[in-house]
Amino acid sequence: MTDLIIKNARLMNRKELVNISIKDAYIIGIDDVANSQNNDDTANKTVYDAKENFVCAGFYESHIHLDKACILDRCSVEQGDLQEAVEETGKAKKEFTEEDVFARASKLIEMAIKKGTVGLRTFVETDPKTELRSFEAIKRARDKYAFAIDIEICAFAQSGLTNDLHTQNLIPQALSQGADLIGGCPYKDDNPDRHIEMI
Repeated sequence: MTDLIIKNARLMNRKELVNISIKDAYIIGIDDVANSQNNDDTANKTVYDAKENFVCAGFYESHIHLDKACILDRCSVEQGDLQEAVEETGKAKKEFTEEDVFARASKLIEMAIKKGTVGLRTFVETDPKTELRSFEAIKRARDKYAFAIDIEICAFAQSGLTNDLHTQNLIPQALSQGADLIGGCPYKDDNPDRHIEMI
């Protein structure tokens, strides 16, 4: 017995519309609408009519910065280059609170879910400017939206590693408190090669 039937769906490499049967979150059958056995057997099932729209797997965003989402109104944009973006973001980070980061990240996560994103990896800056405030906020957001999206947290040494003992201490803390992986930014470090080795 199926839990859900998505009817009248269009799939890649299929000319005819299909009905998709799902049980326990797994697809257990795909039948052409014209000869589908599910056409008359939907009385006690949840049925969603795709209305001939294309159905595909959910999207996965592999590189996003939820902690810095929705801060354009806090930044000046004159040059429009990477250096300016890094500088303006650095200024804005000083004012980040856990609640602020949580609210902005939640807004972006909800937009992603609505557009069909089922998973993402977020890089969260873990440094003296934010300590673990942004990290704690993103953990809360990950938990809040776990019903709809998988979120992987990367503790990120954006501002360098070899030149900052405090960051060297914060990264292991984040890992022990729920970060999934770590990442670095060698070009922002005084010793890029050592930075890579340490990461």
